[in-house]
Amino acid sequence: MQTVILLLLAHGLAGAAWSAQWLLVRDTSGNTIEAQTAAVSVRVNHQDKAVDLRLDQLLSLHNAAPASEAEAARIAAGIPIILSDDRKARDRAVEELTAIGLPAITPLLKAYKDTDQHEPRPLYRLFERVIPSRADGFDRTLSLARMRNGDLLRVRIAAESLDVTTAGGEKKTLAWATIRSIAVRQTSVQKVIAVHSLRHCMQIEYLDTGLVLSGTSKVDASTEGFVRMSWDTDSWASDSNGIQKPGGPTYKSNLFEGHPFGSLIGRVTSSGEPFFLGKKFSKAGLAAGRLQLAVNDNRHWQNNIGTFTTTMTVTNAYDLGDAQ
Repeated sequence: MQTVILLLLAHGLAGAAWSAQWLLVRDTSGNTIEAQTAAVSVRVNHQDKAVDLRLDQLLSLHNAAPASEAEAARIAAGIPIILSDDRKARDRAVEELTAIGLPAITPLLKAYKDTDQHEPRPLYRLFERVIPSRADGFDRTLSLARMRNGDLLRVRIAAESLDVTTAGGEKKTLAWATIRSIAVRQTSVQKVIAVHSLRHCMQIEYLDTGLVLSGTSKVDASTEGFVRMSWDTDSWASDSNGIQKPGGPTYKSNLFEGHPFGSLIGRVTSSGEPFFLGKKFSKAGLAAGRLQLAVNDNRHWQNNIGTFTTTMTVTNAYDLGDAQ
């Protein structure tokens, strides 16, 4: 039996203490807001049974309703951009299609071609950002509920609306037909994340941690591992602090775009400026948005091998999916 029992029907907790939950809500027009809700649960149908998913047991809920006109246009425009060599535009398109989520599944599957050139192409990797394999199935019309206990549930959203109050005090009733996803703010989220020096080289794409920072988040990270950026040339190998002196006779600096070659870097959203994480990192006050990681390297990335493993704890953040 699945752990649906642990979801607990909202009305079975009479007398239990409850405080409003902070939500990150994205609508089908592409707008995102942070707001609080006094709602205890969201009604869904799971395996032909009505279930109330308690918000204090929920990480995120991704609505599989058909793409809006605006979303369909963004998906159609985004796929060829992701296949292009324009790195900044490509990263923005990957971020946008990841946020749209489940309605992008069928267009993505139709766009793939039978070649041997899947890795490390961002379009190929985008699919599992949208739907992790253990949650995939034959029915593409089912929404996805991600629970705090690790369960991934394919459901149909039965609730009609969600009442929220914005940070400015404005009360809104949001129809679920207009909501693409919600995430519930977590007091603390810990993840162990593998950052591969080829797939997640900054020239290919940043790894999406699945974590969205709020304005009050603090990030603590420690990283182990060793990567090589020129096969057996040890002067081009390093831990996550990056190489400390120029890596060979033709290079005058150990830096690329302000950070050491081979170092672990991060950014918040695709438009954010890269910052250095290295082996130890602790910082509050980063911008709000989706946290991304990469290995710092220039356009000669084809000879990279090795992985960094980062243990990360983030407070007051939203967990929208596995690191991909």
